Amino acid sequence: MTVPRCIAVDWGTSSLRAMLLGDGGEVLERIAGPKGILAVPEGGFAAEFEATCGKWRTAHPDIPVLMSGMIGSRQGWVETPSVIAPCGFGDLIRRMTEVPGSDGAIRVMPGVEAVGPGGTPEIMRGEETQIGGIVARHGVRDGVFCIPGTHSKWVQVESGRILSFATFMTGECFAVLKTHSILGRLMADGTDDGGAFRKGLERAAAPGGLLHHLFAVRTMGLFDRLPPSELADYLSGQLIGSEIEGARALFGSVAEVQLIGGGEVGARYSEAFGAYGVAVTLWDAEEAAIAGLWAAAAASPTK
Repeated sequence: MTVPRCIAVDWGTSSLRAMLLGDGGEVLERIAGPKGILAVPEGGFAAEFEATCGKWRTAHPDIPVLMSGMIGSRQGWVETPSVIAPCGFGDLIRRMTEVPGSDGAIRVMPGVEAVGPGGTPEIMRGEETQIGGIVARHGVRDGVFCIPGTHSKWVQVESGRILSFATFMTGECFAVLKTHSILGRLMADGTDDGGAFRKGLERAAAPGGLLHHLFAVRTMGLFDRLPPSELADYLSGQLIGSEIEGARALFGSVAEVQLIGGGEVGARYSEAFGAYGVAVTLWDAEEAAIAGLWAAAAASPTK
C-alpha cells in the first residue's frame, strides 16, 4: 500500500486543486473546486485550506504541504518574493516561503520575474512549477514553452533554466471582448467545425494589426459572412493567432514548442500551431504541476 508523502496544492486565481501524493508523486486522492484566491475573502485562506485539506492533515500530520500559483502573490495567503531569471528549479526550491504559524510544514513556491524585451517587468506564478515538473520528470531541458491561459506565458528554457519569458493577455481579452464589448452582441452558443477558428488565424496573419482585425468579428456577423454560433471561434482564432505572431516577433522563428495545457484550450493551441507549421509536444498542465510540487517536496527538508 502506498504511503502518503506530500500534499500538493495548485492554488490559482480562479481555481484550487489539491492532491494527496504517495511514493514517486502518485496521486492518491484529489480535490478540485472554484475557490481560487479571488473567491476567498481577506484573511480566509487558512480556513479555506483547512476546509479543503484538513482531513488529510489530520490523518497525516507529519507530511509536508507544498503550494504553487497565485496563492504566493500579494493577494494570496503569503507573498513569496520572486526569483530573478535566469534561474533553475533548484533556485526556486531554496527560496520557498513558509506560511506563518505552520512551523515550516506549509511552504509556497516563489514566482519568477524578468525584464521583458521592452524593458518592462514580467512575472509568473505557477507556470515555473509546471516547467520544473517537466524538466524534473521528463528531462526536457531546452526549448520554448507555451502555457496558455488567462495570461499566456511563453518561456525560453536552456539547460533546465528559465532564461526569459513574455506574457500575452489572450484568455482575459477573449473573456472581456466576448462579455463586455459590442463584439459579443451578435454571438450565440453553438458548435464550430473549426472553419471559423481557422479563418480567425488567417485574419491574425494579415496586415493591419489586431486592433484593425477585431472589428471584422462584428462585420462578419452583420453581413452574414459567419453565423452567430461561429463568431466566438473567429474571435478566438484572431487572438491566439495574434499571440503566436507576437511571440515569434520576440523569440524568433520558433519551430517547436512545449505546450503545457489540456482539454479544449490545448486542442485549440495545437491546431493553431499546426496552421503556423510549428511542431508541438503537449503536456498535461495538472500533471506538470504535480510533478513540480513533488520534485520540490523530494528535494526540500521536512519540518
